[in-house]
Amino acid sequence: MKSTLLPTATAVAAILSLPTFAAEADRHCDKKRCDEVIVVTAEPMQSPLTVVIDPKKPRQPIPAFDGSGYLRTIPGFTVTRKGGAGGDISLRGMAGSRISIVNNGQQMQGTCGGRMDPPTNYISPETYEEVRVIKGPQTVKYGPVGSAGTVVFSRDSYGLSEAGTEGRASITGGSFDRKDYLMELLTGSEDSYWQLDINGSQSDDYEDGNGEKMQSEYDRQSVNTAFGWTPSQGQVVELSYGYSQGSAEYADRANKARQIDNENLSLLMRSDLESDWARSIEFQIYANQNDHIMDQFDRPISDPDNLPVGMNPRRTTYGGHLWLDLAPDQRWQLTLGLDALDSTQDMRGGKSLDQLEAAPFKEVFNQQSVGLFIESDYQLSQGTVKAGVRLDRWATELRGSWAGDNKDNSRDDTLFSGFARYELTRGQHQWYAGFGHAERIADYWEVMKAGTHLTLDPETTDQLDLGWIHQGPVELSLSLFYAELSDYILIDNNSMPSARNIDATLWGGEAGLTWAFADHWQWVTTLAYSRGENDSEDRPLGQISPLEAKLALNYERDGWSFGALWRLVAEQDRVAVGQGNIVGQDLGETAGFGVVSLNGAWRFADDFTLSMGIDNLLDKAYAEHISKSGAGNDLLPPEERTRQVNEPGRTLWAKLDYQF
Repeated sequence: MKSTLLPTATAVAAILSLPTFAAEADRHCDKKRCDEVIVVTAEPMQSPLTVVIDPKKPRQPIPAFDGSGYLRTIPGFTVTRKGGAGGDISLRGMAGSRISIVNNGQQMQGTCGGRMDPPTNYISPETYEEVRVIKGPQTVKYGPVGSAGTVVFSRDSYGLSEAGTEGRASITGGSFDRKDYLMELLTGSEDSYWQLDINGSQSDDYEDGNGEKMQSEYDRQSVNTAFGWTPSQGQVVELSYGYSQGSAEYADRANKARQIDNENLSLLMRSDLESDWARSIEFQIYANQNDHIMDQFDRPISDPDNLPVGMNPRRTTYGGHLWLDLAPDQRWQLTLGLDALDSTQDMRGGKSLDQLEAAPFKEVFNQQSVGLFIESDYQLSQGTVKAGVRLDRWATELRGSWAGDNKDNSRDDTLFSGFARYELTRGQHQWYAGFGHAERIADYWEVMKAGTHLTLDPETTDQLDLGWIHQGPVELSLSLFYAELSDYILIDNNSMPSARNIDATLWGGEAGLTWAFADHWQWVTTLAYSRGENDSEDRPLGQISPLEAKLALNYERDGWSFGALWRLVAEQDRVAVGQGNIVGQDLGETAGFGVVSLNGAWRFADDFTLSMGIDNLLDKAYAEHISKSGAGNDLLPPEERTRQVNEPGRTLWAKLDYQF
């Protein structure tokens, strides 16, 4: 696919753009989006516990091709570095299935036992119109509930208001032979449309600030298309299909990802309702499959009698939801919902690629769920109350030899989740207080680390959120949280089995400031801090990122912008060596660091924008606290492989964006 996607994207974009080269820019985007050319370096919160970002805007540092890179600009998020691709996100010290990832209405989990393919790995954010982050267990709409938070990647599904064609194309180039391309096309009439997205990204091994190569090359391509019928302004029926393929190498392991493929199909139906109390109804069904091969077949054979085994895990998921939006009166709005999920993990292996591909798949793990929820928004005379409750029925089955003695091992769980939040607005000030309760069953990775029996109890999160937002010439935000986690599922490499339940506490928060202190000038500051305690063992909770601050200065005028970003991260001496979560475990204490980056953008024509940047200007050698060790990095000498995988050194990049 690599040899055909890029020429196809370039040719289609060029042909379709010729008649519209001189078109007015405001036909393609709203005024705010077209006027702003600032490169995004931080995303302060502007509504209670919710951050909404435009993934089409350029960001610094240059994001990876997948969803994790785009979330790094939001305070509270950090990314586990493994290589150039497949980063795992952490929010407020919680990772894995504690963060619910919704891909345009679909639940899409990874399949690799070593987390080569977290769910964000299959998401190309620039092809979406919006990314919405809800921090904490403060929504029950997108099951299963994310105890740390929920991230929703959304595409528009409303077609065109009049017949025509519009779209966007971009190319990106950078250090370490980074090459990205993207083409988006939307064409049709008032009652039907066709949408096409083609994109890809590739990079060679990068060098850290010491000039040492990190095993990190990757290559990824994807196509998404949708056909829609819009008989009226408030009705849509859309059939969409997506396919992506890729490969990658990682610094933290010997196995390479020979194949990271995904295929998904979705049918969406949405309609406004002509009723005084029933507003709209939405129904979606979907299927997706991740197909992944990891092996060492390309490496020299040191022992012919002990050949490495390659593995081909695969996950197939079917799901859907039915949502009904109601408005019993002018002050009360609510959503009733039903959703279902069926996810099966199977696997095959072999000591050569031919042997692996000839082997049959064997089922390993299955989870099924049915969920019911109600989420409500009620306007009081003073403020607003938002609340929701959810009931999930889960069936988990460990199959085949993985269950021990070739017997199936199964269990059923009934889980309850809910939240309530009060919001009050007075002038330019907004206060909120919320409480959330989330129950989460053990996921595939945790079950595999718990031995051959389904013994882990469901994890319970009870969290209090408090906050304040001020809008004006100076925008301020403060968000605080305190969470008690009962039966927290801890991964501990020092024990067997390595997964067990403990009780834990997490607290912290984020703060933001945006100040337009002079004409064309803007100052942005964000802070994020989380602290975790393993209450059962009276020690720190593992895999908690330290205090982080971002200081950004931006200048914008007449289609030009310039910016500087200074990211400061404190040392982390509160560690639990060998303990953490399914993503990673603490390796030891880590030093603090500061990284300076520069960026600029120029809209040199109505439809063209050039953005560029220098990440890590001073070529600093540093690593994130939660990053993996370089145990599999053959490019480093053995004595250097026990430390965390370093971040890229000085990186130059440029991106050309064209809207038509």
